[in-house]
Amino acid sequence: MGIIIGNILCFSGGLLDFLFSLKFNEKSKILLCNCLTSSLSFIAYIFLGAYDGLIGCIITILRLITIYFKDKYKKKCIFLFVVFFGLYFLVFLKNSGAQTIVLFLGLMCSFIPKWFSKDMQKIRCGALFATILSMAYNVMIHNYASIPIQVINVVLILISITKWAIELRSQKEKTTTQKYVIMTDKN
Repeated sequence: MGIIIGNILCFSGGLLDFLFSLKFNEKSKILLCNCLTSSLSFIAYIFLGAYDGLIGCIITILRLITIYFKDKYKKKCIFLFVVFFGLYFLVFLKNSGAQTIVLFLGLMCSFIPKWFSKDMQKIRCGALFATILSMAYNVMIHNYASIPIQVINVVLILISITKWAIELRSQKEKTTTQKYVIMTDKN
């Protein structure tokens, strides 16, 4: 029964994460939405008996709140970065099995870009790797309900990254063309 409830909660959190990723394109709103979905994951991991994921959720929620306020008040705090990285690493050392390694790597892929960057493409690249690792972790803990939504999230992130790369390439081509026109006009 716990696995069913855990899967339902994870599916709901994944669905909310999916809907929020379509709606918001601003880091602060995404952080708050991630906090909500991490809270659902926290409850789900209790039902699934995935205690390393549970500890990861607690640290993630605290980290998201800290990043939100760090960005809001324009303060960089390396001390807090070291604290959160240290907490993740302690969880990793405590349970260094395959599940924990996958969880730790996924948390780091999500954590580092959100902490150091406001560039949505870097954050999306981190989210891509974090989502793939999250899928692997969910298979390990028998949380199969979240996987279809995570697959859709991966596809959406890839589309977003590809769209950005195409736009960047077209901007570079326009700049190159404009430089060439200016150079030929001078001659």
